[in-house]
Amino acid sequence: MDFTQRLKWIEQVLNAEQTENLHSPAENRFLGMQENAELQVNLPLKHISLFRPEHYEPGYAYPLVIWLHADGGSEHDLHQIMPQISLRNYLGLSFRAPAIDPAVPENGYHWPDSHLFTAQFMESIQKTILELRKVLNIHEDRIYLAGTGSGCSIATKLLLKAPRLFAGAALLNGSFSDKDFQKTSGTSLKGNRVLLDRRSSNHADSKHSAQWLSRMWETTGADIQTVNSLKPEATQDIELFRILDRWIMEGISTAWLV
Repeated sequence: MDFTQRLKWIEQVLNAEQTENLHSPAENRFLGMQENAELQVNLPLKHISLFRPEHYEPGYAYPLVIWLHADGGSEHDLHQIMPQISLRNYLGLSFRAPAIDPAVPENGYHWPDSHLFTAQFMESIQKTILELRKVLNIHEDRIYLAGTGSGCSIATKLLLKAPRLFAGAALLNGSFSDKDFQKTSGTSLKGNRVLLDRRSSNHADSKHSAQWLSRMWETTGADIQTVNSLKPEATQDIELFRILDRWIMEGISTAWLV
């Protein structure tokens, strides 16, 4: 099922839910719908995957997790990742990386290590979210980036470029580039949250140590929480996804207390 078909399916389900609940005015308001009005969802990018939680409640503003896949992955990874994070707590969104090696296409898709690409991609993400809010109730202050491998590098660039668009980033077993922290002079991530896996940058082919990465993040002013992946139970992906779920929910609980 391609994304256009998936959106049509979502609209049909939401319309059925509204009929079941006698077209509650509150639901219509949260969905941005008017009775008998046709929705026009115009997505700026192709190759997008969307995850809709079980028992979706139109009246609840959901946090949105934007999953950035590793090299060799694709937007379809979202449907394996989100159920491991939570089946009910979040909406999920993922994009396919645009770069591919024509000589070895079987190696999959890769993220360009470019600030120009990041700026263009960030604008496309913002437009996509605006379009999706026509049919889904997304909490505008709870949009989190998350990824693994090279997806952590593009997540870093995105968060540093648009700290007010994203609430934070979860960087799990990531790999990073020299360019990630370039052009960040004067950028403050005060108020943003970062979940950093201690395994990040400890790959054999990495030029950066985990200590270097921690220092770079500390200079941004972000609220850093480090996953202690030295514990055997935290080295499994499923445990990291559980930690990610708790980390996002802790941020929501803190916001309620404030």
